[in-house]
Amino acid sequence: MNIVAVEDNDDLRETVVELLGEQGHRVQGLRCAEELDDEGGRMPMDLLLVDLNLPGEDGLSLARRMRQAQPGLRILMMTSRHLIPDKVRGYAAGADIYLTKPINLEELTAAVMALDRQLNPAQASPGPRLEVVTFSLQALGPNGAVALNASELMVLRALVRASDQRLAHWQLLEIMGLSVTDANQAKLAVRMSRLRKKLDGLGFSGRSLQVVRSDGYQLCLPTELR
Repeated sequence: MNIVAVEDNDDLRETVVELLGEQGHRVQGLRCAEELDDEGGRMPMDLLLVDLNLPGEDGLSLARRMRQAQPGLRILMMTSRHLIPDKVRGYAAGADIYLTKPINLEELTAAVMALDRQLNPAQASPGPRLEVVTFSLQALGPNGAVALNASELMVLRALVRASDQRLAHWQLLEIMGLSVTDANQAKLAVRMSRLRKKLDGLGFSGRSLQVVRSDGYQLCLPTELR
C-alpha cells in the first residue's frame, strides 16, 4: 500500500515508517496536517495513519477532511486518547481502526494487514494459491511454508500487484535498492533464481516464476497477500 503517517513524535514516526517499509509498503512520514497539504499529490494514498494531537490542524479534523475528499481511503488513528467518547469521535470522524498509545508494533502491523486485505481481496480461482504472509515473512503452499527475506517479500508483493504479475528488470532492481548495471543484473538473476527455487519447493504444479526474455520476470501462481 501507499501509506502516509502523520505523527509529530519523531521517534514513533521514524519507527512506523521503517517498520511498514520493511514489509513492502511505500511509506511517507509527515509531522503535521499542513505538511500533508504541502505535499499534495506527491504520492497517492491507500492508508492514512494519523495522530490526533497534532500541531496546527488536529487529527480528527484532518481525518474528517480526507474522508470527504477520498471516500475509499483507509484511516488508522494512533492516539493517547483512550476513553470511549474519544473512540466514538474518532470513528465518527472516519477512522477504520483506532489504536491507543503506547502503540504495540505487532498490533499496528496486524491492523495494517487487515486494511490491506480490504483493499486487495483475494480473487477466487481454482486450485491451490500461494500465500505471502507479510508479518511472518513466509510463503505458504501445498507442501508447507518457506521463509522469505525482506527483499524477497518486497519482490513478491510488487509482482502480485503488477499488471499480469510481471515486472521489468529495472523495476525489480529498484525494489531491491540496486542501480541498473551489468553487475547488478547478474545479482538480480541469482536472487530471482533463489526465490524461484523456494517457490518451486512449495508443491505447485507448473512454473512458479519465469523469465520474460529481454524484459524481466513474471509470477505464474495465483497469489494471496496476507
